[in-house]
Amino acid sequence: MIENLWPTPVLTDKAPWSDSQIEQLRVFAVERFKNHKANPPEHSLPDVGVKLRVQLNLFHSIHEALAPSVWIQFRQWVDKLYRSYLAQAHGLRNAEELLIEARCIPVHYQQGMRAQPHYHHTCDHVLCLYLDCGHDRRSPIERDWTVGDGELILQDPRPMAGFPFWEKLRHIETYPGLVVIHPSRVWHESNPFNAQGTRTLLVVTLRVASHNYCELYCNLSKSEGYINATSIS
Repeated sequence: MIENLWPTPVLTDKAPWSDSQIEQLRVFAVERFKNHKANPPEHSLPDVGVKLRVQLNLFHSIHEALAPSVWIQFRQWVDKLYRSYLAQAHGLRNAEELLIEARCIPVHYQQGMRAQPHYHHTCDHVLCLYLDCGHDRRSPIERDWTVGDGELILQDPRPMAGFPFWEKLRHIETYPGLVVIHPSRVWHESNPFNAQGTRTLLVVTLRVASHNYCELYCNLSKSEGYINATSIS
């Protein structure tokens, strides 16, 4: 018997936002992105040659104070959609009871830019809402797939000798209003953005913070009374 194991559930859908609401979210995302670029956080490890690019969370009050009126609806929609995804994709029967934690970052690309191959850590799933994909784009059938135009590429990370690599890739055509949810550990990237204008999206990283082993973790630097911390040498 041959059985295909370990399926990867990926949601793609049209978000329920009007053009006006999409534009409000886009303007906010671009403004916060540019503000972050102009005022980058201090690197806590200056000797490490890595630049932390998007160390912020638009769900924090300092950013939400500047958000458009549609923002609270967006936040509630993300919460509801993610719980629905967990119930349908993973069969969770208590999705409404879970404590969900989230971080939202803005992404803003100029022509020629792309997302480098990466995955997300410290979270369970990733939600992407595309707000602007530029204009004057060539249709998918006219593009050379070695170049493309901003398609999201999901990659099955499991090696399989003799199996065609292109069968392990999924190209997702993007458009304003597209929402995608995928497991955070899936490697992904995008083709270069080659259209006119700019490309903007909101990325929400999500994690389930209850009803699992997270509740059993404790702070190692603080004793809970089970041991005498002063006796440890």
